[in-house]
Parts: sequence; structure tokens; C-alpha cells
Amino acid sequence: MMEDARDLLVREGAVPSRFFTPEIRASWKRCFDIGLDPFGEPEPVNIYAAELSKLRDENGLVRRLAKIEMGNLHRQIAGSNFIIIFADSDGIILDHIVDDSYATNNAGRTSPGNTWKEEINGTNALGLVSATQQPCIVHGDEHFFKAYTGLTCAAAPIFGPFGKMVGIIDATSNCQSRQRHTLVLVQMSCMTIENGLFRNRHKDDLIFEFHNRREFLGTLQSAMLAFDENGFLKEPNRQAQLFLQGITLKPQIHFDEIFRTSFRHFTNQIPGDRSVHLTDMEGSSFAVRVFNYNVRKPQAIHSTGYSFHKSTYEIRMVHKDPAVKAAMHMVRRAVQLNVPILIRGETGTGKELLARYAHSVSGRKGDFVPVNCAALPETLVESELFGYEDGAFTSARRGGSKGIVRGAQKGTLFLDEVGAMPIQVQAKLLRFLDRMEIRPVGNSTEIQLDIQLISATNAKLTGADTANGFRADLLYRINTTEVCLPPLRERKDLHAIIETITESFQHPLKIESEALGLLERYNWPGNIRELNGLLTRLSISCQRGSVRAEDVRKLLSIPLAGPGDEQHPKNLAEHEREIILAAFDRHNGNISAVARDLSVSRNKIYKKLKAARAAS
Repeated sequence: MMEDARDLLVREGAVPSRFFTPEIRASWKRCFDIGLDPFGEPEPVNIYAAELSKLRDENGLVRRLAKIEMGNLHRQIAGSNFIIIFADSDGIILDHIVDDSYATNNAGRTSPGNTWKEEINGTNALGLVSATQQPCIVHGDEHFFKAYTGLTCAAAPIFGPFGKMVGIIDATSNCQSRQRHTLVLVQMSCMTIENGLFRNRHKDDLIFEFHNRREFLGTLQSAMLAFDENGFLKEPNRQAQLFLQGITLKPQIHFDEIFRTSFRHFTNQIPGDRSVHLTDMEGSSFAVRVFNYNVRKPQAIHSTGYSFHKSTYEIRMVHKDPAVKAAMHMVRRAVQLNVPILIRGETGTGKELLARYAHSVSGRKGDFVPVNCAALPETLVESELFGYEDGAFTSARRGGSKGIVRGAQKGTLFLDEVGAMPIQVQAKLLRFLDRMEIRPVGNSTEIQLDIQLISATNAKLTGADTANGFRADLLYRINTTEVCLPPLRERKDLHAIIETITESFQHPLKIESEALGLLERYNWPGNIRELNGLLTRLSISCQRGSVRAEDVRKLLSIPLAGPGDEQHPKNLAEHEREIILAAFDRHNGNISAVARDLSVSRNKIYKKLKAARAAS
């Protein structure tokens, strides 16, 4: 019957569906298309010994793991007449284990150095896996060349980082020794090798192993995710995407975008070797074990910027609000193209935090360099930004200075309050953005740089509005991608922000429902920065750990409401004055510290304090 099929295939030059599976038919067609003769003798192709040695060295780790699994697989397969093969992704055999009773005329063709690509040996399991990256069985007359029709081959791919095929395991026997479960065993061996490679790649990272059934932890069915110490995903294994349906596991996605528990909160409570539970963003629950926790403990993020220390507590970027999610998605795409980003938003909305997040997902090896343009000395701003040579001016430091901009080489330059940049420096910045070259003061040579530029402002900077002295042509350069962070009063995730801030306190802070209602109705002119300060003061003043409505009213100067009374928010000027006065008290009258804390100029602090004294 199959002999007739082969004659028909040759005669028609096509593969009838009644004989072979779609995968085998497609392979036969490829063989016909390149002119192979199914009745001919395949020409063996062997690589030289030196090339074989080089390939073995290049595949050193996967080869060592494969040889262990080849031995295990050989012991698992009952009976005899089997040969177990490890090949690279091109179908070149690197190692084999042969039964003493493996009795075919093709034994010599399966030695290390032989090549089993489709274009050489026709349809065969090794060649088919190399071509399709899918596990397969090729049995008997399914082989393209008649010389191989006495064989049954089962092969499966080994995958490395992010789906790259790094090898193939094949179990071949004569047709009489065919076992239906062989392919399953081969696939299990491949998964064991993959998991070994995964753990080796991430021996310095946090590995989260999880399954929706606790008893399956530690088996081949377990999913694994590798995170860096700051909670950014480095790699998932193959099983992870199957479990986390609806969540795209891209590199640098944060732990907090995958699971409902924050990364810092979870890692602070890892209970040794015991498993715990996590729920993903889609509502699925998993048993989880964490490995390598003692190798690299999580820490506050400074260089990568997903969170950073502010006073005595840590702020983490909460992103459950749709507008914030959209802004994060936009900057994530923009940094991959290395285009300038402009972040707009009121004071205290988290513009620098978003900029640090953008730096962290950019993959850049250089530093994140923040610059408060409003705090630069106006007479020296050019030399501070672009550097200067030794003796460039009277007060120049001996040896000169490379400048702030050059310090961001291969990294990210963050220009905060860019609207306050002096007009003469704007021209220099514009020229720099045109060519990505700077010329230090006192030097005639241009220096080429590679940086990611991110700017931030709470001013309009419309381009058409020249009252603020900001050049329209510079605006068009810095806002290639523009995102806006919403003020706190418009955000949908106030509860999550409060929870994130308070969970970093030494003692738990419980906010009663009436107090929480006051926080929800407050206008928050100082946004998240003001909320941070308020919650910190509440944690200090409420020793009992419970926040009541009167505690909030006292700190926010909200009058007690009688029956039927409505709360009216105070005007913006009064809110700003209260924020500045509170910061003035907090920093014991240190104007510079107040300006840094609130990210405003010292002149504004002086004006507000003068107005407050006049009002009193």
C-alpha cells in the first residue's frame, strides 16, 4: 500500500492527504521542491573533527545537561534497538548513545558529525524538528528516502532564552521496536534540560516557581519566572505563559503588573522553603516557591527607578489607574526607539518616578541623571550642563568638569522643570538634540553622546505661548513622545496608593472608613507628595495605629461638619500655603530643604512665607 503511495507521490509531485499528516506532506513537498529523489540514495554529509569539537564547545552547557538526560532516557525506554541522539539546532549530531543490538544499515549515518537536515536526508524527525521547531514522529514509509523506511524516529526541540531553539533530542529505533510513548519521554527530557538551562542562566536572580496545585511544585509541570532584585521580569519558562493567560510576559514587565501583591511586600515575607500563594491580575491563584532569595535580596531601586527613597519611607509607582497605565505603556515603547519624552503633570504627581521607570525598561547601561533646571545657577548653567575645560573661566575647577549631560552617556538624562531653563541654554540644548554632540566651555571639539532624553514640566509650554520664554522649536524636539500624569484628585487608585505608602511604615496604619472618605474628597493640590507627607504625620501622631476622621480634619484643617453640612475644598492658594508652612516646620526652617522636598524654587518659598506672615 505504502509502496503504491510512494509511486503516486513521485508521479504526481504532490502528497495526497489520505496517506500522510499535514506536517509530513509539507516536508515531502519541500524535499520535492529542492529536487530530492525518494528512490535515490541520500548523500551523507559529515563535518570535520575540528568543527565538531568547536560545536561541542559552543553548546557546552546544553550538551552536558543533554548527556545526562540521554542516559536517563536510554534507561527508561524498555527493550532494545534504540539510539539516543543529541543534535544542535541545525540537525548536526553532537552525541549519541547506541544499543549494542541496534542493527540497521544506517548506524554509521547517526554518528557525531553527521548532518540530518531535510535538504540532505529528506523527511526525518531530526530534520523536521530543525525546520519546524515542533516535536514529531516520523515512522517507516513517512521517511522521504526509501533507505530509511525501516526506522521510527521521535524527536523534540530544546528551547533556550525566550523561545530560541538550542538543541534537539531524538530517539530512533527500527520499526519493530516502535513504542508509542517514546515521544512523550523525549519531550520530558527536553523540558528537564530547559529547566536546567533556565536555573543556570538565572543563578543570580530570584526564581519564582509556581503551579495552581501545590503538589505539582518541583515537577516538569511547574512554571518559572526569573526576576531581578528590583522585581523586573528577566525571563519566563515555557510553562509560565500557559498558566498566566491574559498577561503578556514581556521582558522588563514588573512583578506588580503580573500579581496583585506588590513585589516588595511579597519578598519581605518570603517564608524560607515553604510555599505561599499569589493571585495574578486575572484572578488565578497559585502556590509559589522562591529560589535564590539569599543570593540577592531585594532592595530599594535607585539606578533603575521603579521606586526610590523619599525621607524615611519608600515610594513605589502605583499604576492601577488607566491613565497612568497608558503613560507607562507609552514611555516603554518610546525608550525602545530612543526618542525624547516629555512628561507633563502637576507638582507631586510622580514625573520623576515615571522617568526612572522609563530608564529601567530602556535596558541602558549608563546612569539615570536627574537635573532640576530651576535649581541650576543661572550664570553657570551652561558649564554645569555641558562641562568645561581647565581654566575656561575664573572660578573653573582645576582639571575642568565633564558636565551633567556627559555623565548620562549610555544612560538617561532627566531634565526636571525644563520650562525654567534659561533661554540661552535652550539654544545649546537644541543644538545638542539635533546632533547629539556637546562642546564643553573652553573646548573647540565636539563630543558625540548617546543618551535617552526625558523632560518634565508642570508649565504649559505650548510653543505658541512665548510669555514664559520657552522656545517653540525646542518644544518640538523634546516632546516627540508626550505623556501626562493625572493629578491625584482624578486618579482611580487612591486606595492602592495609600496602601502602598502605609505598608512601608514600621507599624501598620489602619484608616477608618470616615477618615478614608475625607481623604477621597480632599482636593490634593500637592498630589502624591502631599499624601505621602500627610500619611507619615498620621503614622507619627496616631500611636494607636488607627486613623479617625478627626485626625485627618486636624492635619488638613477641615472643619467639623454638622448634620447636612457640605465640605467645600479650600482654594489652591490656601492649599499651597499650608503645604509650604508644613514643610517649613518639618525641615526646621531650612529653605533649601523645603525647596528640594517640594521641587519648587527658593524664591517661591520666600514669597509664600512672606504672604503667610502678612495674612497672620
